Amino acid sequence: MAKALGIIAYNDSSVYVEGMQSYRPIAAFNFMGRFRMVDFPMSNMTNSGMDNIQVYINGNPKPLFKHIGRGRQYNINAKHGNLELVPLYKENMTGRITPDVETYYENLHGIQASNCDYVIIAPTNIIYQADYAELLDQHIESGADISILYQNIDNAKEEYIGCATVQLNRQKGVESLSRNMGKYKNRSLSLETYIMSKEIFVNAILEARKTSALYWLRDIINDLCSELDVRGISYHKKIYYVYDLKSYYAANMATLELENMKQLQNWSVYTRSYDSSPAIYPNGGSATNSYVSNSSKISGTVVNSIIGRGAVIGKDSLIENCLIMPEATVAANAHLKNVIVDKYANVTHKKDLEGEPDKPLYIGRRETV
Repeated sequence: MAKALGIIAYNDSSVYVEGMQSYRPIAAFNFMGRFRMVDFPMSNMTNSGMDNIQVYINGNPKPLFKHIGRGRQYNINAKHGNLELVPLYKENMTGRITPDVETYYENLHGIQASNCDYVIIAPTNIIYQADYAELLDQHIESGADISILYQNIDNAKEEYIGCATVQLNRQKGVESLSRNMGKYKNRSLSLETYIMSKEIFVNAILEARKTSALYWLRDIINDLCSELDVRGISYHKKIYYVYDLKSYYAANMATLELENMKQLQNWSVYTRSYDSSPAIYPNGGSATNSYVSNSSKISGTVVNSIIGRGAVIGKDSLIENCLIMPEATVAANAHLKNVIVDKYANVTHKKDLEGEPDKPLYIGRRETV
């Protein structure tokens, strides 16, 4: 059976979540109250039998080193598998603009040393459920040199502006990679997931460095479309795509929809476990159609919201359509609607806060309002 090295990639500067990304990389973002976004590609890989995984980190690496650790929560066996966390460091270059190609090149020895014949590269900002073993078999059987996962969308004029797309011919051959500029309703959205042999990946990295100091992996793959057999694999299930603050909020809110809840319950997603007590609901507190994490204290009313671990909602408060991060506090008699309250923040003085569904209000990490 063919083996694949799993690479979890970081994003370029076209993906930027204002406020939140100042404190941690997107891979470390809280999702659904109890997970980090990196948990989803990691779980996809380990559920697919992959035990050689490299996580590339652009931004403060501390949250991910603490969260991922040795990877035991993902069922990675240290005796037979290998988990490597690769933080970005490049002298005289900022983390925002350093291409992934440079980081792969710096770790090329580690990539070549793996006992895998193939490489599967997945992003942390696009959450989807996939069996990579099946996708790898599909890639090999097709005879393609490179396969790219994509999804057809019909709202490209309004959403996914600046996100990567693929141009396909009738045989699902990829002719080029580009960006969604909002000109057309229907586009093929790239899920930034690439499957290829390790040999092709290494050669692509070397060629990219010779071509341009600012080339990303997608740039060299775009060039290779005219030389190699690059094909698209269509993905039809639900995706949660994060590329700015609005999409991060919308992705979390979408998990509260009944059909999406059912699908997520059938997905084995692993995360770091904590020795914590269950949530409590004193003073008549309640939660409806919400995710409420352990150790939280709900003394008010929570509706269609996500409450992180250890968060406190004060007596007679009303929380609607909100993301309340771990260890955040909302005082008594507050009313929050369409608000993101980041970790350790305190809503104690300005108690009537409301954003818009397409423009949520953001309260920063450790801020007091």
